[in-house]
Amino acid sequence: MITLYLARHGQTEENLNRIFQGHLPGTLTETGKCQAKEMGRKLKDISLDAIISSDLKRVTDTVSLAVGYRGLPWEQTPLLREIDWGSWTGLSLNSVELNNPPADAETREMLYARAGRFLDYLKQHYEGKRVLVVAHGQINRSIEAHILGIKADALRSIGHMQNAEVRRFEIM
Repeated sequence: MITLYLARHGQTEENLNRIFQGHLPGTLTETGKCQAKEMGRKLKDISLDAIISSDLKRVTDTVSLAVGYRGLPWEQTPLLREIDWGSWTGLSLNSVELNNPPADAETREMLYARAGRFLDYLKQHYEGKRVLVVAHGQINRSIEAHILGIKADALRSIGHMQNAEVRRFEIM
């Protein structure tokens, strides 16, 4: 069994400006930094064996502020990056036709498959461990869907994860 603490990064400038961040690094706001520190306070009495996170800056900054002082083994992986918006990356949500994503964007099904690959990796390498996984809203939703047995076409049935929110799961 793996005890998984699944968390989202703190608020970013791009979140506030309603920008498709995708694989952009992202910049934590002062609020985002406070959210990360608060996440760390909530996790301080929880025993963890390792951290796995997205390799994007907004997440690595969140991890550093929340639990960096703990000196835990920390693996960063592109498997946990946010959905790749392709040519929409960096654009405002208001500047595009939301129902017509670009051909070069990662699809919901592709993201869901990537989440499955991450969970397979987690099961292969972290059996019996308590792991903090810090990533992004859409990839976290896909990970949670896999854990709960929800298919890619029903991802919206999973509630939106707030910035710096942590959800606990046990994976067999």
